[in-house]
Amino acid sequence: MTAPTPAEPASLDEHLARLLDLETAADTIIGWHPTLMPGMLQSGAYARAAIAASAPALPPHDVEAIAAARLTRIDTLGQAADRRARFVIAEETLSRSVGGPSVLAGQLAHLLNLVALRPSLEVRVLPASDETHAGLAGEFTLYATAGRRAVFVETLMGGTIIDRVERTLVYAHACDHLEERAATPAASLNMIEAARSALAAG
Repeated sequence: MTAPTPAEPASLDEHLARLLDLETAADTIIGWHPTLMPGMLQSGAYARAAIAASAPALPPHDVEAIAAARLTRIDTLGQAADRRARFVIAEETLSRSVGGPSVLAGQLAHLLNLVALRPSLEVRVLPASDETHAGLAGEFTLYATAGRRAVFVETLMGGTIIDRVERTLVYAHACDHLEERAATPAASLNMIEAARSALAAG
């Protein structure tokens, strides 16, 4: 992995390019997402609703550009052998009605389909009953390859890349802690399906 710079990107295009570079170079991606579905796993409708809600000042064409980029990022998992992605999401994310109930139901179905079709992808749910954990400071994604790590922390203006060894190690320990406390992959899929079924029935 080429050593990234922690400087803020100068433009939306630069932000998206940096993120794609990290994802395509990484052997392993581990993300913690307490409020929204991971960007790489978002459906088009969910992505547009999430971006518009979290950054209301963005013009519509930027919302569309970011949403379109999110739809292609999952494809990076198929570009190299043995590449894996693991995400831990908070249980509250399964009921947060981003874009409305129908959009959320579609997103949950999309998530289940992605996991079913991609053995390299794992999604686990951290139960809402677990109120004190290593992810309380907020969302982050860790990228690792050939013994190197980089962490991406998203902000309203784009995001920050952290690559100092001692700092990325803190995030690596946080990933271990969150994965230990999350539901098993099978139990997590059952939780996602139950949330989808409840929306469909409602």
